Amino acid sequence: MRFDVIVVGAGPAGSTTARECAERGLSVLLLDKAEFPRDKPCGGGITVRALRLLPFSIESVVERVITDVYLTHKQGSGFSRRSDDHLVSMTQRRNFDMLLLEKALEAGVTLKERATVRHVSRDATSVDISTDDETFTASVLVAADGANGKTAQMSGIEQNFLQQIALEGNITPLGGMPEEWQTCFGLDVGSVPGGYGWVFPKGDHLNVGIGGWRYVGPGLRNSLNNLAKFYGFESENMWGLRGHYLTIRKPDSPLVDGNVALVGDAAGLVDPMSDEGIYSSIWSGQTAARNIADYIGGETADLLNYKREIESELVPELNISLRFHDLFQLNPGLYMWAEKHTSLVWALARRILRGDQTYVNVMLTHKATGNLIDFLSDLVRVTPFLQRRSGLRDPALPQRFFVRGNAQT
Repeated sequence: MRFDVIVVGAGPAGSTTARECAERGLSVLLLDKAEFPRDKPCGGGITVRALRLLPFSIESVVERVITDVYLTHKQGSGFSRRSDDHLVSMTQRRNFDMLLLEKALEAGVTLKERATVRHVSRDATSVDISTDDETFTASVLVAADGANGKTAQMSGIEQNFLQQIALEGNITPLGGMPEEWQTCFGLDVGSVPGGYGWVFPKGDHLNVGIGGWRYVGPGLRNSLNNLAKFYGFESENMWGLRGHYLTIRKPDSPLVDGNVALVGDAAGLVDPMSDEGIYSSIWSGQTAARNIADYIGGETADLLNYKREIESELVPELNISLRFHDLFQLNPGLYMWAEKHTSLVWALARRILRGDQTYVNVMLTHKATGNLIDFLSDLVRVTPFLQRRSGLRDPALPQRFFVRGNAQT
């Protein structure tokens, strides 16, 4: 059976790509190895800037609206920050992803569940996708199968990522949700290199997790137990324990190869500072769909405009976020001091989280600070002592250079 587009993976990136391709009149097949609704390891926080991308409401699957943050450093004393505005909508990923999938189906997308891709073959004009019992053909293939996906690899595309790892579980509080967690999530920094611990309130339970660079993986269970104990939870009462990888794209990792496009986590488009990937998944899916429609409609000769848009609009944001992340991990305590004792840091963090301001805009608005961040983050990348101090263990990681408005390597 032939389609214009085959999308592998029905998460936020895949369902968005599929829906927007179908809305442009393309025939779309959406494949996923799972049966929906399905669970997905993720904190389940949908930022305001991600919500602004969607042409429909997700209110039906929102369990809590977050306006407050409780911050701690190395599981020590903490403090709260409050926003007058909505920061994050908490949802279950099984429900959020199901909503996005339903919108794709309403647009005319064909769905095949429990369909694991076993083989990909392609030439300049078509792609053949084989599952256990069927083979499908399309003009364009979209890899949207996440951090652990194999579609890009089976298509002959060699990806280049930094990897983080996280472990999470759930706690159901006796007597209902405690008052302090009704509209607040918790963040603990400095306990693991390269990441943070969290508490995210859901409808009737709390999602508790911790993550960092991949090498911290063997100790994550103990770190999670300690984090739960710090927040006053019994780790033995934790249920739904799950681990997952997060992919952070290196500058030379492909976004397009011929008639194959990569979107979302499959392309490594995770914000390094926050480890949030849903915004980039939706944005890249929308951008891919627009360019795929132009390509199939004969308006462009290839899919390279998708790559250009990602590199001009999204990649500079992610590169600056990675610089912020490097410096933050160098001394999380200093950041916490600034967060507690100045209004500027919280104001910037809140505006970026809501999408009212971008990382690029911060660098351009505060040029002296931006130049200092550029210099210090480059210094971290070439100084072994600072690499160890910030938790970076791979001295071969490429340096990143930010030229105003463009990301270069």
